[in-house]
Amino acid sequence: MTDSTTTQRVAIVPSRRSLLKATAVALVVAIIVLTTAVLPAEYGIDPLGTGKALGLSGIAGASGPTVIPKAAAAGGPITPRPAGYKVDAIEFTLIPGDTVEYKYHLDAGAPMLYTWKATVPIEFDMHTEPDQGGAAKSDSFEAGTKSEGHGSYIAPYAGIHGWYWKNTNPTESVTIPLQTAGFYSVAKMFAGDPEPSEMEVQDPPPPPTF
Repeated sequence: MTDSTTTQRVAIVPSRRSLLKATAVALVVAIIVLTTAVLPAEYGIDPLGTGKALGLSGIAGASGPTVIPKAAAAGGPITPRPAGYKVDAIEFTLIPGDTVEYKYHLDAGAPMLYTWKATVPIEFDMHTEPDQGGAAKSDSFEAGTKSEGHGSYIAPYAGIHGWYWKNTNPTESVTIPLQTAGFYSVAKMFAGDPEPSEMEVQDPPPPPTF
C-alpha cells in the first residue's frame, strides 16, 4: 500500500496595515537621507547642520582647490607679456655671392626661438640694431660659417635682431628655410634695397580639437 502525500504552498499575504507601516518607514528613511546628505551635497541646503558635520556641504559646487592669488615675481621664471607671441616661416634662395638680412623687432627681454638649416654651409652673422643708436651701436652675438642654427634668444634691448647670410659658394645656390616663434611685432628683410621690406608675421595656429 502506497501513501500519497500532497504538499500545498500557502502564500502569506501581508496585511494592509503591514504595507502601510513599511511604506511609512521607507518614506522616513528617504526624508532623513535627503535632508542629511543629498540636499547639503548637491544643493548646499543644510537645514540640520549634518552636511557640515559630515563634510558634504558644497560638494557639487566645488571646482577644485582654492588658489591664493600671486603675481609673477620680478626676475623669476615667468615674464608676463602684454600680447601673445607670433610665428614666422620663410625660405631664402641665394645665388653665388648673394646676401640677405632678416631681423625681428623685439623689446628688451623679449624671447625668441629659432631654427634654420641651409642646403650648404653659409656665412652668417647674428647681430642687432638697437632702437637707440642704430647700426652704429650694433652688437654681433654669433658669426662664422655653418649649415644650420637652432636656439633661443633674449633681446638685450629694444631693436631689430636677426641674421645676415652670404652665399660664398662660387658655383652653387643655397636655400635657407627659417622658422621662428617669439614676442616680436614685425620682421624686416634687407635684400639689396636701401630701405628694408617690412614682412608680416602671424599669430600661432589654433590648437586641434578632439
